[in-house]
Amino acid sequence: MTNKSNKRTLKQDYLIISRAIKLINTSTPHLLLHINIFSFCYAATYVASNYITAAIIDELVGNRDIKKLIILISCYSLEIIFRILRDKSWRKVRSFHIIANKWEEMLLNEKNFSMDYKNMENSKIKAMRQTITDSSGDTARFSGLVGRLVTFFNAFWRGILAFGVSLEMFFMHSDRILSGFQKFIDSPLATLLFFVIIAALTFFDYKANGKYSHLIADNMKKCSYSGRLLHYYLNDYLDDSKTGKDVRIFSQQKLVNYSSDIFYNEWKNHKNDWFSNEKKKGMWHNGFWVAMTALTYLYVAIKVYIGSFGLGSFVKYQWCVSKIASATFLFAMAIADLRANNDFLELFFEYLDIPTDMHYGTIPTEKRMDNKYDIEFHNVSFKYPNTDKYAIKNLNLKFKVGDRIAVVGMNGSGKTTMIKLLCRLYDPTEGYITLNGIDIQKYDYEDYLKLFSVVFQDFKLFSFSVGENVAASVDYDEEKVWSSLEKAGMLERVKAMPKGLKTPVYKDFEEDGVEISGGEAQKLAIARALYKDAAFVILDEPTASLDPIAEHEIYSRFNDMVKDKTAVYISHRLSSCRFCDRILVFDNGQLIQDGSHETLLENPNGKYSELWNAQAQYYAENKPLNPSSLKSNKT
Repeated sequence: MTNKSNKRTLKQDYLIISRAIKLINTSTPHLLLHINIFSFCYAATYVASNYITAAIIDELVGNRDIKKLIILISCYSLEIIFRILRDKSWRKVRSFHIIANKWEEMLLNEKNFSMDYKNMENSKIKAMRQTITDSSGDTARFSGLVGRLVTFFNAFWRGILAFGVSLEMFFMHSDRILSGFQKFIDSPLATLLFFVIIAALTFFDYKANGKYSHLIADNMKKCSYSGRLLHYYLNDYLDDSKTGKDVRIFSQQKLVNYSSDIFYNEWKNHKNDWFSNEKKKGMWHNGFWVAMTALTYLYVAIKVYIGSFGLGSFVKYQWCVSKIASATFLFAMAIADLRANNDFLELFFEYLDIPTDMHYGTIPTEKRMDNKYDIEFHNVSFKYPNTDKYAIKNLNLKFKVGDRIAVVGMNGSGKTTMIKLLCRLYDPTEGYITLNGIDIQKYDYEDYLKLFSVVFQDFKLFSFSVGENVAASVDYDEEKVWSSLEKAGMLERVKAMPKGLKTPVYKDFEEDGVEISGGEAQKLAIARALYKDAAFVILDEPTASLDPIAEHEIYSRFNDMVKDKTAVYISHRLSSCRFCDRILVFDNGQLIQDGSHETLLENPNGKYSELWNAQAQYYAENKPLNPSSLKSNKT
């Protein structure tokens, strides 16, 4: 991500911050009000204390009126009131600051749920999400915005209140007869010139702050990228117990250490640049601060020396002027940091603003007890984003109610792509698909998805309970879950678990979770598909890790489970799909054959016969393997 801070106008930065504050208000209403109350009370606490202290000193060295001293001392109760209001508002601000990172993750996840699936698979968008995740912390985005707004308004109110008190300096003059330099110092023009110098020093500090804040933000992004790669090797990779076997068997220690060293050195160099710019930023800021402090003490001390005001006023005005100086510096620094933080917010909003290109229709799908849903592909072609190659080309295909369809073909032939189009995870590049004669893009998207139960090859189970995994819901019908588990062949296994349906799957969050095998996970995924009770059931190679006999048993049993539903089975193993009414053969994105197992074998030169014979030789009963044949077909 390149630095865009210097290219944005102040108005554009303001709009980004305004949008962020509106979004924060959905989680923590009136947060900006609480920041202002905290900042005002924080400043007012010290201004009131200083003002009262100065008045007491003047009274002690002046008239020494006891009643007036008692009244002034009692005014310290104002400080208590300000402190109570300050602390109450700070708790509200601090609570959001603590939860900001998790709240941001929730916003990103909500976007993921609503995002077009094609964008979920887009490498550029995945990289954008990773960059956002890597830059999370107390110094970036919403938590960074809140911290900088606290600094901004703290400086604002501190400067306003201190300046209000110091305005008296314009009207206080010495009773002595002065001339030359002393007369000039006693004049309002000198006070005005003093504040002009403060403003000039503040401007230079703002420019230096802005320059180094942007450089630091860039360093953070570079550290984030190299740090992510380093974290992969040091944590994600080496902490995985499964990795240990590969590291030892293939002697990967040197390879891992070599790669880790490369990313470590890259990360260290960016980190050193980060610290160097932090140091330069601090040196400039401290230099301006020292100059301002010295100038303040000198100016106020001379005013006391020439008799413009007394000792108590010296304490008051020196404090006020120094706070004006510090406030202007903090104000300038906060603006520079706010603009630098907008680099992160802008990327965050860019992600949230990724458009939904797929057409979400409004027609509800008809609820039919007979599952009479006919789907047809009309000359459908499809290319994945950022590629010119067709994954599907000129597909014409009709699914009839109750069909048992097997889809076969080599890797990359278009099998899974066809399923993604069928389920509207993608829309066709050309052509269209109809459900009962109506273009599926006209149907309500969520309603249309309810027609499908799919078990993908890369299906996921979550570290929730067995019941929640099967029902994909917190609330579920226990009897229906048990029935689905029984049909999937997982009933006895779950009954033997310590908490039955409430047993957590895996141990990620619960110590009493159960680690299940790959085959058991596949059965739970199939049970989930059965529980949904959708009109279309699709198995997209979910049993690829099983042996052919086990896969055939699952497919055959599943075929009995789906009853009158339309079922689609995808497998590389043709023997598992012999029971299907139709077998669709894909090759290079095209449907090249469509028929039953027996019909397709009648064409000895067809693709299906080629695939069948290539596999059948290894499973033929009592037929010894031919080593030369095995070698020639190893691909």
